[in-house]
Amino acid sequence: MRRLVFIWIGFMVMLGGCTQEKPCIAENGIICYDEELQQYQVEKDAKVRVMVETEAYGQALVELWNQEHPEQMNVIEPIVVQDFDAATWLGYKTDIALLWSNDAAQIINHFMPVQPELKDEIQEHVPLQFGELLNLDGLRYVPMSYYGMVFSTNVTMLGELGYDVTDDNEDGLIDNFDSFEKLMALADDWNGRERDYHNRKITAVFPFSLSELWASLGFFSADDFRFFASHEALAPGVDSDSFLETLKFMRAMGEHPWYLNANEEDESDEAQSADLNEMEGDPAETDPEIEKTEEELPSDADEQQEAQDNSETEEEILPYRVENDRVFEEGWLYDSYLEKLISPFSLVGTWMYYNQQEDIEQQDFYFSPMPSWESITLAPLAKTKGYLLAEGTKYPSASNEVLRLIRSEMGIQAYISTVNTIPAVTNVDKLENRPISSEEEMEDKVDSDRIKPYYLEFKNENQRQISYAFSFSQEESMVAFEKDPSVRGWDMLAEIQLIEIAEDVIKQRIAPEDALLKLIENSESWMLPYQPVEEKTE
Repeated sequence: MRRLVFIWIGFMVMLGGCTQEKPCIAENGIICYDEELQQYQVEKDAKVRVMVETEAYGQALVELWNQEHPEQMNVIEPIVVQDFDAATWLGYKTDIALLWSNDAAQIINHFMPVQPELKDEIQEHVPLQFGELLNLDGLRYVPMSYYGMVFSTNVTMLGELGYDVTDDNEDGLIDNFDSFEKLMALADDWNGRERDYHNRKITAVFPFSLSELWASLGFFSADDFRFFASHEALAPGVDSDSFLETLKFMRAMGEHPWYLNANEEDESDEAQSADLNEMEGDPAETDPEIEKTEEELPSDADEQQEAQDNSETEEEILPYRVENDRVFEEGWLYDSYLEKLISPFSLVGTWMYYNQQEDIEQQDFYFSPMPSWESITLAPLAKTKGYLLAEGTKYPSASNEVLRLIRSEMGIQAYISTVNTIPAVTNVDKLENRPISSEEEMEDKVDSDRIKPYYLEFKNENQRQISYAFSFSQEESMVAFEKDPSVRGWDMLAEIQLIEIAEDVIKQRIAPEDALLKLIENSESWMLPYQPVEEKTE
């Protein structure tokens, strides 16, 4: 019996538990958290190797550690790397890895969850939708920075054109143009006509483009739709009501003139109307033997026809605007938005020179989440890279403490100051709004459970706006097929004619409902080799 009791106590200590008789000591793989100091203990002679993006950031981490732990300095050993893929980490085997999320997914079994106390602290200030699949069984992947596209508004252009450019809620979207319904109204008001601005031509309201799959998938997020939201590779979600709403949104996008024509080349309204009638193919006009008389319709058919007309009126289906052919013919023009001032709205990528172009052109580019459609914000794709704790680290308690510092307010400020990227952080307020210490102490007493924001100083306003915008974005699903884990469900999207069918919907060649059925058929056919083998019944 005494031997069994000894084994049980030893097991509890290995899990990091501490009895009243014996305090927790960080050694031999035991992780200890000091509730009073709100820090993790550091093993004797610990060294924690950390992948970092720049030498300056590595040095900032070392200094931050030495400031927090003067009793045991220089524990962090930064390793500067240029590539953040699985092969790089496997070559270094650092205690803390920095990887793109899709690379982390390939070797996730090499990493362990962070401790519960650290999980709670980190999740207050990270966008939880990124790395979601990697964190289903505990927080392993902690996003640090974003890569992708966000929405942008040229407030200088709109102001000089006479529009109200106030942004009272400070979300980066002009209040008068914070939804696609409002953008569509502007496109209709401009009616496909070019405008002059700074001796150049505005050739688009919003250079909407479906020429590249990755950049286009944000337009498939209406009604909060996400591909593979159930985390099952065999369930892409294309059979859902939400996906049908995305196709209806696509059709609506085709009804308004996003691209603009030179005034001298405009067709007359009568000619355009004739072209639209020809596209629609009215059978009464194309076949003289067909007469549209009410007497020829039975009473029930008459009611059906009236119901159909009413339904179409409710949806406000307008004819396709032929100006939008350039959506599919010219490729994206998002960089021209910055370099040539061709439009008041656009998507902008983190790799583009938006800071420089803002100075060169003397324009104020606002950056924000995408506008909403039917009150739901659309979500473009984004990639993240983030930190993970190696399962085989010799010093797990010190490694958790290093990650705690990395994701602390001081750690994120060090990251912003030394790395030229967009930080992945939520619940942020401006540094100048930080309350004085006495007020902070009072807040702690009044509402200790409230999530307190980080007060950060960004390099410029663009960086702050873009970081906020990305918190509304989505990432590629990393769920793979059980039958073949080397293939992701996401790979299907490039193979089922998604963009081609969306083009047909936009151009009103096919109804959204029919497009839905076609995409269900294509996806089921593509996934057929990955279906599980049915068990034979005896």
